[in-house]
Amino acid sequence: MTAVKREDVMFFLSLFKDVEHESYALLRDAGIPNDVFNATYTHLPENTIKNLIARLGEQTCKEDFAVNVWLACKQAYVPRFLQQVAACLQSTNPTVKQAIDTFGELLPLASSGGKVSLQQAGGKSWLVREKAFSDEAWFMYAEWFSVIFLNELLASLIGDEWQAKEIGIQHHDATDFQFLPQLRDVQFYTTRPVTAILLPDDVLNQPAQLKESSEGCDLGDAIPSSFLAVFKLVISPYLSTGKLPIKWAAQILNLNVRTIQRRLDIEGVTYSDVIEQMVLEHALTMLKTSSHPITAIAIKLGYSDSAHFTRAFKRQMKMTPSQYRKLHR
Repeated sequence: MTAVKREDVMFFLSLFKDVEHESYALLRDAGIPNDVFNATYTHLPENTIKNLIARLGEQTCKEDFAVNVWLACKQAYVPRFLQQVAACLQSTNPTVKQAIDTFGELLPLASSGGKVSLQQAGGKSWLVREKAFSDEAWFMYAEWFSVIFLNELLASLIGDEWQAKEIGIQHHDATDFQFLPQLRDVQFYTTRPVTAILLPDDVLNQPAQLKESSEGCDLGDAIPSSFLAVFKLVISPYLSTGKLPIKWAAQILNLNVRTIQRRLDIEGVTYSDVIEQMVLEHALTMLKTSSHPITAIAIKLGYSDSAHFTRAFKRQMKMTPSQYRKLHR
């Protein structure tokens, strides 16, 4: 299970600006909460991005998909990452290799499943993206996106002279990868264990083309590694209306119900206990920070009436919601 930043989900939503769609239907189909545009939570399940990129691929022709992704990467996504890279490497006159290494360190902070690095194979250097292969539709579009993104990343770091020569992909067919002019003359190798772009050693050692940054190197908080911590991080946005049935959680995360139960059991907790505690935390926050009536909070958290909410709250906190609110005002 992988967590991704909400801002990255927003980036993929932005790819639909020129595609005919109904906003709430898109959010529903992608498993994204309706409040994503003005929310305070920071992370969502990676499955939201998988759903979005598959939907984009299905709703656009292949040429439009390639061009839209390339423009978005060139104008927004790559510059955002390179700004962070520059902030972490300022005043060091970094090489392309150093910039790529730093990008590889930053990526897991955006996606707990992100893994990009320089590796040696066949006596050559490759920029490698590691991702478990899947036969599902999203994987082809996701790998397509990754090739476009990584190629644009290299073009930005190296300059106009950059031209990829050899690329390895996990997919069995490279035809769709050649819709962009930048990739038409590339030698593709299919059914590889990873996605990889060949990088000559002389390119790696040349100065990286990075704009100076006045910002500090803010790596932010690392995404937690334990299943329980990631589970709580990515499920929390879906609890704004109360307890979430485990079947819905399984659908949101694209995991089997038994897998969720087994992984939580390994960490010594049950699904119902975790969700109950998280809903309680939502209740405590609302009681302390909002002026909503107790009845309104109860309904928002999925209780049929305030009496049910009060009983559940008192069982856990040994006081009523009203008493707790008075104590923290």
